[in-house]
Amino acid sequence: MMESQKDISAKGKQKAAPQAVPVQQDFLFVDASKSAKSSRQGRRNARSFVMQKARRERPWSTSKHASKQRKSPESTSPTTVGTPDLSTTPISTTPSPPIAQSRPEYFNFADLNNYAVVKQEVCPECQIFLCRPGQALCPRCIQLQPPARSEDVDNGLFDPFGTFPVVMDGRVSELLEHFVSEMAPGTIAVDIRHKSDLMRSDWFGTAMSNPGFMHSLLCTAALHLYIVGRGSIETIFYHKARAIAAINSAISDPDTNLGISDANIGAVFNLLCVEESLLLPFFQQEGAEENQPNQREIHLNGLRRMVQLRGGLKAIDSNRILQAFILWHSTAHAIASFEAPYLSTIDYISTSSYPHHPLGYRPNISNHLLDYCRVAQIKDSLTVLVEYALILIADLNIWFSDVDSPLDPLDIQNFSCVLECMSLQWIRDNENLFSPLEDALCVALLIFTVRVTEALQRRTDMHLLHLVASKRLEKALNATSRVEWLRCPDLLLWILAIGAISAEGSPDSSWFVYQTSLACAEFSINSAETYLARLHLCGWVSFKLDEAVHHLWDRIVNVRLEPFFENSMTNLVGPLQYQVCEPEMTDWQNIDWTALSNHSHATEGLSWGVEDNLYDFGAYNAFRRNSVYYSR
Repeated sequence: MMESQKDISAKGKQKAAPQAVPVQQDFLFVDASKSAKSSRQGRRNARSFVMQKARRERPWSTSKHASKQRKSPESTSPTTVGTPDLSTTPISTTPSPPIAQSRPEYFNFADLNNYAVVKQEVCPECQIFLCRPGQALCPRCIQLQPPARSEDVDNGLFDPFGTFPVVMDGRVSELLEHFVSEMAPGTIAVDIRHKSDLMRSDWFGTAMSNPGFMHSLLCTAALHLYIVGRGSIETIFYHKARAIAAINSAISDPDTNLGISDANIGAVFNLLCVEESLLLPFFQQEGAEENQPNQREIHLNGLRRMVQLRGGLKAIDSNRILQAFILWHSTAHAIASFEAPYLSTIDYISTSSYPHHPLGYRPNISNHLLDYCRVAQIKDSLTVLVEYALILIADLNIWFSDVDSPLDPLDIQNFSCVLECMSLQWIRDNENLFSPLEDALCVALLIFTVRVTEALQRRTDMHLLHLVASKRLEKALNATSRVEWLRCPDLLLWILAIGAISAEGSPDSSWFVYQTSLACAEFSINSAETYLARLHLCGWVSFKLDEAVHHLWDRIVNVRLEPFFENSMTNLVGPLQYQVCEPEMTDWQNIDWTALSNHSHATEGLSWGVEDNLYDFGAYNAFRRNSVYYSR
C-alpha cells in the first residue's frame, strides 16, 4: 500500500515537472497490421495528426479557442503551433528518419513580408534600378549580361559517355550543328524534299568512328562558317592539321586496309575540297596558302592513288555517298575544263547498269526527239545518249511532281553525272568524225543534264560549269545552216532554248537570245506558252525550266523592240544562215580549249609538277614514287 502511494506521488511529481518542447513532427508512422487499422485508437491518432497539421499550415479551426490563439502572440510560435500531442502518438520501435532540409520552391509568407524591411541597393551597373535582395544587379542588367564563354563550360556535358572520336567542346558542337542543319540537307541537289538520310547514316556515321574523317568534316564546316562571316580561319587550319596527322597515322598502321578505308579516303576527299575553296580570291587576301603551296595537287594525287589501290571507283560500294561525291567532283572538273575526269569513270559506268529503277517502274519517255534524230541522220551512238536523256527527263518530272515517288534521289543524281561523262567521252571518241549539228546536239545534252540536276540558283547567276560548253555550242551552231534545221525545226528550238537559258549572265547571252528570236519567228512561235508546248514534245523538265523560258521570252520581246535592231543584227551568223562561211567552219574545227577553259584561269600561277608527298605512303610499294606529273 505504501509502495503504491509512493508510485502515485512520483507520477505526480513527473507531471508537475516542466515538459520539454517536443520536436515538430511532419510524419506519422502507423502500424499497417489489420488489427491496428481497425482499432479505435489508431483511427483517433491519424485523425488528430491530420487536423493538427492542417491547423499548422493554415490558421483556421472549429474550436472555440481558435480566436484566442490567433490573437495571442505566443500562440504563433513556430515551436508550439501545430505540435502533435505525443501522449496520443503510438510508440514505434523503428526510429524516424531525419527530415531533409529542402529548398522551398516558392517564397512563404514570412519571406515575402521580410522584403519590405530589407534595404535595397541601387544597381551598380545602370545606377537606375534597385537590386533584389541577394542579387548584385537589377533584373534588367541580369538579363543583359553576356552568356558564359564556351571555355567555361564543362566539356563533359557535350560528350558525357566519351563516344566522339574528337574532344567535344562548345566550338566543336557549334561546327557539328552547322554541318547538320545548314550543309547536309542540300547535299543531293535534286533531293528538294530532303528525303535521303545518307548524309546522316553513311557520311556522319563514318565520321563518328574515325578521328581523321571527323576532323576533315569539321574543317569543311569551319570553312563554310568562315565564308558566311561566323568563324575564324585558325579553326580551319587547326582541324586541317589534325586531319592530316590522323590520315598519316592510318596509312602507317600495320593493317594496310586502314589506309584505303572509306574513312581515310573520305578524309582526303574533304581536304581536297577545302584546298580548292582556299584558292578562291576570298581567301587569297588572308594569305591562306602562302606557307603551304600546291596542297590541292598533293591531295588530288593522294586521292587518285588510294582509289586505285582500292580497286577503282566501283569498288567503293560500301559507302554510297562517298562514291557519289567522288563521281560528282570528278565530273564537275571534267565539264569545267572539257577534259577527261581525273578518275576513270568508265569502269564504274559500265558496271552500274544505269539508270536504277524500282521493280515494275517504267519511265514514260517521248519519241518526238528520237524521231527527229533519225530524220537528221544522227549517229546511233549519239541517239542512245538522247534516249538516256529522255529517261532522265521522265524520272525528274516524276520525282519533282510526286511526293511519294519511289525513285532514289542519289540514283538520279548519279545517273545525271554518268550521262555527262558519257557525253564528254562521245566527243573525245568521235573527234573529227561528227558534224557540227551532232556536236551541237551532244553539247546541248551535256548543258541540259547539268542544268536540270544542279542546285536551285537565282535566275541571274552565271552558271560556271556552262561557260566552256556554251562557247562550244555557239561555235558548233555557227557552222550549221538553215537547210539542215528545216528537216527538224523542234530540235533547233530545243537546243537554242537550252543554250539561251544556260548562257544567261555571260557575254554570249545576247547571241543566244537573238538566234532564238529568229528561230521562233521562222517557225511561227508567237508566245511563251506556244514555245513551251513545242519544248515539252521534245522533252522538258517543267519544275526547273518553265520559269526560265518565260523569262527568255520577255528578253526576246525586248530585243525585238530595240531601235535599229534589224540593221545591227542581220549580219550576225547563226544556225539559220543560208550558207556557212569558211571562217566559221574553220573556227569550229580548230577550237582552242586552253583559251576557252575557265579552269586554266582558276589555277593560274600554280605549279603542277613534282611535289613532296603530304601523306606518308611508305606502307605501300605503289606509293613510294613521287607525285605524278599533271599534264595539261
